[in-house]
Amino acid sequence: MPLLARIGHPRYAQAFADHLKSLGVDVAVHPTPEGVEIKLQDPSQMDMASQELSLFQSDPDHPRYLQASWLVDESPDQNQAQKLSRLYQSTSLRGALKQTGWVTKSVVLICTFVFIYTSQGADPHTRELFLFFNNFEQLASFEQAWRWLSPALLHFGLIHFAFNMSAWWIFGGMVERAQSSARLVLLALVTAAISNLVQFAWVGDNFGGLSGVVYGVLGYLWFYQRFHPHPPFNLPQGFVVFMLLALALGFTGWLNTANQAHLSGLLCGCLMGYFYGVLDAKKGR
Repeated sequence: MPLLARIGHPRYAQAFADHLKSLGVDVAVHPTPEGVEIKLQDPSQMDMASQELSLFQSDPDHPRYLQASWLVDESPDQNQAQKLSRLYQSTSLRGALKQTGWVTKSVVLICTFVFIYTSQGADPHTRELFLFFNNFEQLASFEQAWRWLSPALLHFGLIHFAFNMSAWWIFGGMVERAQSSARLVLLALVTAAISNLVQFAWVGDNFGGLSGVVYGVLGYLWFYQRFHPHPPFNLPQGFVVFMLLALALGFTGWLNTANQAHLSGLLCGCLMGYFYGVLDAKKGR
């Protein structure tokens, strides 16, 4: 059987193979240490398969490939499924970093630096550099414009830091991989500025954390997939329920959280998700 392609990530390989099968191209999938090999059963289909491979390589996250697995009415071979499963489980730290976009990684690195530099947010002298403005008159000050965003980089304690970094890595990474780095940058900047401003208006400048942005990303994912007929990602319903439950618990006083930042970040993300979901659908993206 002639080799068509070798694809490093098993999910992408299986999605592309299912896409070919949905077009009537008979292929076989073979996991190897170097990646997943896709081979043609019928060499006469090489030209057509090569054209589809070029399209796939130019946009591997296109919804057509995610949908293909649902269209192929075929029970996968159990041995093959187990081999693919082992490839997922054996993904190395290096592989995970390679698959993660530069915006996602950069935010984690910056937050880590700030976390160490401010002694986990406990040093009042270094912490002051990252707090929001002291009063409303300073909001228009270009000399300290970084304060619109810097509170999102500040974290208090290891649990606060680890939770926000994990959530950002998962959900921010989802936006960057499925869409673009530019989309994630815009989403992060807008939700950070708005959630910081609302939290300041409510309680003053003594707050910090990336959770307002994280809620914004979750709201974006939630509404984008509700208003786009073929979203390039799938946010499980359980995450939405957990998000709303955690938000509600924060307002009861049981959790010491920046509730106004969470709520405003979520609403901002929902609005952006709705806007871009409708816009991208009209453009056929």
